[in-house]
Amino acid sequence: MKLKHLLEGTHIQLSPKLSDMEISGIAYDSRKVVPGFLFVAIKGMSNDGHDYAESALAAGASVVITEHALMNTTSSSVVVNSSGNNRSLLALVSANFYSKPWNELATVGITGTNGKTSTAHILRWIMEHCGINTGIMGTVGHIAGGKSIPASVTTPDSLEVSAFMREMVAAEDKACVMEVSSHALALDRVSSVRFDVTLFTNISQDHLDFHPTMEDYLNTKKRLFSLNKNSGVTIVGTYAPHWPDVPGAITFGERPEDSYRITQIEVKPSGSSFVLCTPEGSYNVRIKAPGRFNIYNAAGAIAAAVQLGIPTGDAVHAAGSFPGVPGRMERVDCGQEFLVAVDYAHTPDALERVLKQGSVIAENKLIVVFGCGGDRDNRKRPIMGRIAVEIADTVFVTSDNPRTEDPNAIIREILAGIGHQYSPIVEESRAEAIKMAVNSASAGDVLIIAGKGHEDYQILGTEKIHFDDREQARHALTGRGYRCAL
Repeated sequence: MKLKHLLEGTHIQLSPKLSDMEISGIAYDSRKVVPGFLFVAIKGMSNDGHDYAESALAAGASVVITEHALMNTTSSSVVVNSSGNNRSLLALVSANFYSKPWNELATVGITGTNGKTSTAHILRWIMEHCGINTGIMGTVGHIAGGKSIPASVTTPDSLEVSAFMREMVAAEDKACVMEVSSHALALDRVSSVRFDVTLFTNISQDHLDFHPTMEDYLNTKKRLFSLNKNSGVTIVGTYAPHWPDVPGAITFGERPEDSYRITQIEVKPSGSSFVLCTPEGSYNVRIKAPGRFNIYNAAGAIAAAVQLGIPTGDAVHAAGSFPGVPGRMERVDCGQEFLVAVDYAHTPDALERVLKQGSVIAENKLIVVFGCGGDRDNRKRPIMGRIAVEIADTVFVTSDNPRTEDPNAIIREILAGIGHQYSPIVEESRAEAIKMAVNSASAGDVLIIAGKGHEDYQILGTEKIHFDDREQARHALTGRGYRCAL
């Protein structure tokens, strides 16, 4: 593609020589540059792409676009983006290079603190069961054309977003469901994407190591609504505090005025049921996933499916067979007489939600194992400690992904939020804490292992080691004599 076509929509002025130059690919990592590529210099959190402009040119980059003039480079192949925002530029040139694949797909963007992953996967399940091949991008992995692709972040950078969606089109997917994180919105990863449906689940404290305030966090989330296609719609969950009032939005929740009203909720260890009152009538909905929050996730997914043209009854029927999302209230079942569930809850609100649902399900004690991640918002640590002891009967405080922090220092910050009247069990080794919790459980108990969910690793320092809460729980259950498939 000619450079002038790649840069359509920008105000960058090119010389005639550069204007007609053929560009064979795009990179923002100099290590991925091959001859004929366009290199876009991005200033990252820890590295600055401008420092690698010379490396990109040496690797054969035809053109390098920077945000400012480079001190040691006089090459005519270096073009300065006078707007000073190369993240937005990368999104635009990626969209042009891959011919805006979202225009060939039914697209859904889902944002919110909690529930993005479950809502996205329930929606994809509905779409697939109704005969619509659907790709997905999100926390537990991406899928294009039925092929799974590992995910390192919830929402990839704009170049990968465009490439993944073009791959979906090539593989004859007809729809794409995307989890859209606040980081993605703040860093222009989806600024050129357009959606048929944008969906907001809820908001609670998280990522305050990135966002200066909760107001900034919410306002960043709200940017998603400006990315609707001309005929696009916005869906907002009203079941949690601080939901945004978006004019003309479709809503789902428990209010009488909600477009999709949830009533007659019933939650059991084996699943949940509710009545969903819709513009087309009322429907009895049964889902296999336990937990009240999965009811809201299912309602949002059904509402989105209907907006994409799925008949409401078909969407409800398909949701009923959804098997659950890895690491989201995922049961570890080895025939024991108590429930063991692994959940990704790693924010105060998510932990409170999953524990409250555990307390509803529990016939006896509610037990929780949790920790907090290192190098992340430390203000939530004492809050999560307080929530755990106030709701659960037995609390095991342990390590999560400590990263470069001292695990015991993180634990001390968790304990700072716990009153002296409580006696949590502290065990820094997560494997040992899980074993102790499993050994303490008896008939009718509910044990929730929170914080890591689908993750199959721990980050200790800068090293990622294999660690899976589900495997650890099975090992512990095997040690008690239960028959587990390891």
